[in-house]
Amino acid sequence: MLLSNLIKNINVKDVLNNNNPNILGIKFNSKDVKKGDLFVCLKGTKNGSDYVFEAIKNGAVACVSEEKLDVLVPLIVVENSRVALSLICKNFYDSACDNLKIIMVTGTNGKTSISYILYNILQQNKTKCALIGTNGIFYDNKQLYYGLTTPDPTDLHYYFLQLKKLGVQVVVMEASAHAIKLNKLAGIKAEQIIFSNLTNEHLDYFKTMEEYANTKLNFINSLNTNLAITNVDDDYGIKVLKSNVPVISYGLKNPADSFAVDINNSIMGLNFCANVMDEIIEVSSSLVGLYNVYNILAGITSAYCLGVSVENIKAGLKNLKQIPGRFNKFILDLNKLIIVDFAHTPDGFFNILSEVKSLRKGGKIITLFGCVGYSDSQKRIEMGEIASKFSDYLIITTDNINFENLDVVCDDITKNVSVPYEKVFNREKAISKAFLLLKENDTLLILGKGAETSNLINGVKVPHSDLKCVEKCIEEFYNVKKGDSVDNSVI
Repeated sequence: MLLSNLIKNINVKDVLNNNNPNILGIKFNSKDVKKGDLFVCLKGTKNGSDYVFEAIKNGAVACVSEEKLDVLVPLIVVENSRVALSLICKNFYDSACDNLKIIMVTGTNGKTSISYILYNILQQNKTKCALIGTNGIFYDNKQLYYGLTTPDPTDLHYYFLQLKKLGVQVVVMEASAHAIKLNKLAGIKAEQIIFSNLTNEHLDYFKTMEEYANTKLNFINSLNTNLAITNVDDDYGIKVLKSNVPVISYGLKNPADSFAVDINNSIMGLNFCANVMDEIIEVSSSLVGLYNVYNILAGITSAYCLGVSVENIKAGLKNLKQIPGRFNKFILDLNKLIIVDFAHTPDGFFNILSEVKSLRKGGKIITLFGCVGYSDSQKRIEMGEIASKFSDYLIITTDNINFENLDVVCDDITKNVSVPYEKVFNREKAISKAFLLLKENDTLLILGKGAETSNLINGVKVPHSDLKCVEKCIEEFYNVKKGDSVDNSVI
C-alpha cells in the first residue's frame, strides 16, 4: 500500500523526503524490520528513534516519529506515534474492524469469563463470532493466536482482516488497561463496552488507583463505543453511568436494569432467576460462585442487547461446562477437590477463597500460589492475608517471578499470615507436594496462572501448565488418565 494511503486520517505534523513508497509491512521493533517496511518509532522506556538507523539498515523504506530525524528515507512526523501506529495498521488492513461488531470487555477481574460466556451464547445463536483475550484468539473453536491479552495493533488488525474474510460478524475481545493506555485500540469503534469492576492491580505500571481507573473510565465514551454495560455494585462501575453514551446496568445490590434473584450456589454450579431489562431468564450453569453471577449477568445482558433469543441465551449458558483456567475443578476419591484458577489479585483471591470456604464443609483448604516479580509489596501482603484467612495451609511458589528472589516475595506474602506455610521454588514440584498433603474432604486451590502455558523466571518463559501438572499428578497418584475424566471431574 502506498505511504500516502497509509497516513490518511492521521494527525500529521510534517512530511519529509516523501517519494510515496509502496509499504509491504509495518514494524515498531527495528530487529523485525524487513525490506519494504514502514518503521514506527515508539516512545517508551527506550525511544524508538534511537533504533531508526538500524531499522533503515534492515530495509525500512519510510519512518514515523514524533520528532524530526536526520534520515534520507521519507519521514512522517506525528503528534502521537502510538495512535499513529494503530491508525496506520487499521488502514493497512483495509479498516476491517469497521465491518465487525466488536464487543470489548474491560475491568480488573472477570474479563475472560464474561468473554467466554458471551462467545458461547453467540455460538449457540449460530452467530459467526470470534474471541480475543488472555487465552488467545479463537474462531470456530480453533486457536489462531496466543500472546498478549489485547494484541499489538500490527497483530490485532491483521486478525481483524482474517476474521472478516472468514465471515465473522461479531468479535468479543478483552480490552486490557495497558492496551488502552498505550492507544492500541485507537480508531476502533466498539458496538458495546462491558465494564466488570476495578480493584488493586497493575499499580507497578499505573502508580495510583486514580490513574488506573481513569484510564479505563475515560475510554468509555461515544468515540469508542455505541453502548456501555456496567456493574453498578462496583464503586467505579457506577461512574460509567455518567458516560456520554447510552448505559445499561447490572448488579445484585443496587437498582439495575439486569439483576438476579433466588440464587442457588453450590460447588457443582449456579441456578438463579435473571431479570434482564424486564425479560425473565431462568439460568442454569456449571460455573460456581457469586462473582460468576455478575459475570453471567454481564454476558446475558450483552447478548440480549445484540438480539439473541432467551432460548439461545439459556442453552448457551447450560452448554458452557468450563472456562479454561477459571475454577476448573477435579473431584477425586474421598471427596478431595482440586481447583485451578487464574485468580491473581486481592479481589480475585477473596472471591474464590470465600466461596470455597462457604461451600466446602469439613476438611482442610490448602492454597498454592505466588506473586509476580513486578507486583507491589502491598498487593502481596493483601493476597497473603486473604489466603491465610480462608486457608489452613499455604504453599508459596513462583508465578512469573522473573528476576525477583522468592524469599523476598515470600516475606511480603507472609508478613501477616497466621497459618502454617512453606515455600517451594519449582511450581511443578509444589503442585506434586500439595497432592501428597490431601486427605479426605480436603480442597487444594492452585491460583494465579489458570490456563497459562509458561512461567517467567530470570527473563525466560519456562514451559509450565498448572492444568497439565494436575492431570499428571492425578494419573500418577490415582491411576486415572485424562481421557477417563468427565466434565473435569474424576470420580
